[in-house]
Amino acid sequence: MAGPANKKPFGAYLEMMVVRGMILAAAAALLATGSGPAALGGSPESRVLWQGPVFAGAAVVWGEETAGTGSLHLWTSGRARIVYRSKSLALTGALAASRTLLAFERSYPSCAPQPNVVCPQAQDALVGPPTGPFRMLVRPRTCSSANVGDAVALDGGVAAYFELDCERNRLQVVARDVVHDGRPVVIHDGDVSNGCCSKVAIAGRHVAWSNDRRGEVVVYDRLAHRLVYRVRVGGGNGASELGFDLQRDGKIAVAYRPLGSPGTRTVTIAWFSPATKRPHVLALRGADTRIRIADDHIALERYLSPKRSALVVAGLGGGMQTVARFASPFRLRSGFDFDGRRIVWASDRVTATRVDCPPPGQGRPCVRVESGTTTLRLRVLSGGAPLAIDRLAFVDTVAQG
Repeated sequence: MAGPANKKPFGAYLEMMVVRGMILAAAAALLATGSGPAALGGSPESRVLWQGPVFAGAAVVWGEETAGTGSLHLWTSGRARIVYRSKSLALTGALAASRTLLAFERSYPSCAPQPNVVCPQAQDALVGPPTGPFRMLVRPRTCSSANVGDAVALDGGVAAYFELDCERNRLQVVARDVVHDGRPVVIHDGDVSNGCCSKVAIAGRHVAWSNDRRGEVVVYDRLAHRLVYRVRVGGGNGASELGFDLQRDGKIAVAYRPLGSPGTRTVTIAWFSPATKRPHVLALRGADTRIRIADDHIALERYLSPKRSALVVAGLGGGMQTVARFASPFRLRSGFDFDGRRIVWASDRVTATRVDCPPPGQGRPCVRVESGTTTLRLRVLSGGAPLAIDRLAFVDTVAQG
């Protein structure tokens, strides 16, 4: 969102966080009240992708919604099955997976319904083998922070996640060996008012987290219990819309643009390493801040023009491979994942759009809705055509953009 020319970065930050909170709250309300596709006149069988796809070893996981209920789907060897289904699934929350674990967030009323009593929403996170059963990872809380984005990450049997202390207004970055029932280890404890933290990532012995307000990413060695390095992007001029990912050797890939800039502004792509701690800026621009790094290669959505983009994999030392191109009526949807050898993504083909207005007196505004198909695809980068692993038909869902 573009603000006045004289707006200070912190003011722009607050404005964006408020807008972001409103968007997430509205999305959650649509799911909770049944005001999703079915309420807009769409088919109750409409399947709407919200989370992922992400790799879980050789498998692929994603989260979708049908008729107001969320579900997590696990694809392996040509077929997909539901491993978790609940109205409490937080489809706007984090979804993380590894070869041995799956973690996700929930949101639900913290008390039984009572007349004239406002019951705050509780949030928590569960973890378990990709096929279940799942148990508590993050304790329930009834407060939230507009700063927090991807609040859970997994690597092998170890989880990194955020714990929000509502009473002290503090946020902790925690690492825990889940598979071996290890105790939670706090590796950072910060004041929420300082902007900590936006996203967490884990790879091998390293954990990283970001602070959008400072335009900063911190890389920490969880085994040696020491700071590895800290970087600031955007020339150190403060708040940034920032995405990042972490490689096992401590390298990070970052995608950023000034916080509060128009969504049409392109994104700078760079990488850092423990050896140099200086930015290596790639000679291409991103379309948004989604980014992955593995095996010294970066996956991103490359900006081609205001109406065209491409999913690409770029080597840190040069070279680039185009995986897929997007232009109307096709677009990249949700996230994508990359493990150095394979890449998985989802794309929409929009076949119809219309404006939906409520009956008189209902109180909601008119919205633009669209119908089409979301296709999830997996490709091995060494060769071969992409494999379509599932197709989700959506009908009269609220339009993106």
